[in-house]
Amino acid sequence: MKLHKKYGRIFTLTALAAVVVSACGTSPAGTPSTVDGKPGDEAQQKKTQEPVELHLYSLSGQNIDWFDNTYGKYLYPKFPHITFKLHFPAESSITDYIGSKGPLDIAFGAYTAFHTSMLNLNLQNDITDLIKKDKFDLNRIEPTVVELQRQLANGGIYGLPAFVGTSGLYYNKDLFDKFAVPYPKDGITWDEVYDLATRLTRSDGGVQYYGFANDNLSYLQVNQYSLDLVDPKTFKASFETDPWKKIVQTMTKFMTIPNVDVAQATVANFNTKGTVAMATNYTGCCGFTPGEGVKNWGVVRIPDFPDIPNVGPQVFPNYWYMSSTSKHRDAAFEVMKFIISDEFQTSLNSRGLATALNDPKMYLNYGKDFPKYNGQNVTALFPKHAKMSNITEFQVVAAQQLNAALTNIATKGVDLNTALREAAEATNKKIEETKGLKK
Repeated sequence: MKLHKKYGRIFTLTALAAVVVSACGTSPAGTPSTVDGKPGDEAQQKKTQEPVELHLYSLSGQNIDWFDNTYGKYLYPKFPHITFKLHFPAESSITDYIGSKGPLDIAFGAYTAFHTSMLNLNLQNDITDLIKKDKFDLNRIEPTVVELQRQLANGGIYGLPAFVGTSGLYYNKDLFDKFAVPYPKDGITWDEVYDLATRLTRSDGGVQYYGFANDNLSYLQVNQYSLDLVDPKTFKASFETDPWKKIVQTMTKFMTIPNVDVAQATVANFNTKGTVAMATNYTGCCGFTPGEGVKNWGVVRIPDFPDIPNVGPQVFPNYWYMSSTSKHRDAAFEVMKFIISDEFQTSLNSRGLATALNDPKMYLNYGKDFPKYNGQNVTALFPKHAKMSNITEFQVVAAQQLNAALTNIATKGVDLNTALREAAEATNKKIEETKGLKK
């Protein structure tokens, strides 16, 4: 457990507050500060606020240094009356922590952790009453991010978002120039990317180059057709349908381009070795893509399917959830509101954690703290997102089995129908095993 009140390591509260004002682009001197556009006398509010202790748990791992740099140094001066106590999986799993009666007010992490870490432990807490009481405007948020919460909470809201993953098709300009191939453009289709990939997959000077690498595991979860991996009513795999076959065929044809080695044609090698001409990222953040292996690059939207033009992948959000065990719901909600405030979202977005707000102006400033993004087509990373598919606790397990089917088709010659049937059977078996463990 890590405890922080204010931010008392080296900086004084006054000095750090000055840094926060500068970093987050708050109102000029003499202008009342705001949260979500609501003016208020923060100094007077802080005087009347009683001291409170909030326990936070990171569902996606990390550590206290990461938290301090990402959230803490902004939260501590903003809420001097709150003592934040942080808990991480490396210290205790959330199951063990809750089992030992550990207090919890807020849990935060990727949406894929919700079922196993929140719902299955009965930690979900509908905050609709607080949203109505505060007159909080959900329309400020990217619509599909709210849509997913409505789905998870059966019409309610369990959490507010912190950030979303960016999605884009990155390309290495040096390889395109080397082989005299034109760069991709926004609106390119999957078939057109395939044509480019075949032209760029070649050996030159004793080096094998690959045209394209896709993050298949992530794509299957955020597919553009909004297909369910698992039927939410029957809890059976949903792979054996014509729409899924179309997606699988699209992805596997890249893996079967002559001379492609699927172990080498990877997003990781695009980032580090510079031997892959194009690569996707669906959960991107923080300037990790492209990596140091790519010096001269560009980015466009994820390719289109012609029958659903201009529809990008589903969103991949990270939420802050209020816990059902919280005894400080009002204080926890104030913290969650700040995380999705214009002030803090501007800072996060500049630092490479893409804003969850529905604000095109903010898209233009994505990653501005990273010189590598200067002059880049960063708005391509914020597509019109596909409608959210139905998410179950078996989302990741199903995606893993379907991803294995893609590899079997591409590397072992397994036919499409057999591969999908076997993947469905393996998924259903794992689902039944998981259900059995709960009995």
